[in-house]
Amino acid sequence: MKEFIEYLTLQIEAGKKDIADLEKSGRKDDADFAKVRTNIYDICRTVTNALINRPGAGKEAVRAQLGRFEKEWSAALDKAREHGDARNVVVGETKLEALEDVIAHFPEDKR
Repeated sequence: MKEFIEYLTLQIEAGKKDIADLEKSGRKDDADFAKVRTNIYDICRTVTNALINRPGAGKEAVRAQLGRFEKEWSAALDKAREHGDARNVVVGETKLEALEDVIAHFPEDKR
C-alpha cells in the first residue's frame, strides 16, 4: 500500500503544478477541472490513510470505499445528464476518470 499512497501523492503534486501553470496562463476553466482531478486523488489518499491501519478495516475497506465513490459519482453524473447540466456532466466525468485511474493503481492481492 505504500506504493499506492506514493502514487496518489505524486498525482496530487503534479496536479498542483498543473493548476498553478494553468492559472498563470489564464486558463481558469482548465485549472478548475485540474482542481477537481487533484481533489479526487487527495480524497482517495485521505480515505486510504484513514482506513488502511484501522482495526477491522484495512485494504478491503479501502476497496469498498472506492466502490462506493464510483457508485455515488456515477449516479450524480447520470442525474446531471438527465437535467442537461453540462458543467456538472464534465465535473462528473472528470471525477470518474480520476477515480478510474486510482482504482487501476490499487494494489491487487498477491496470493
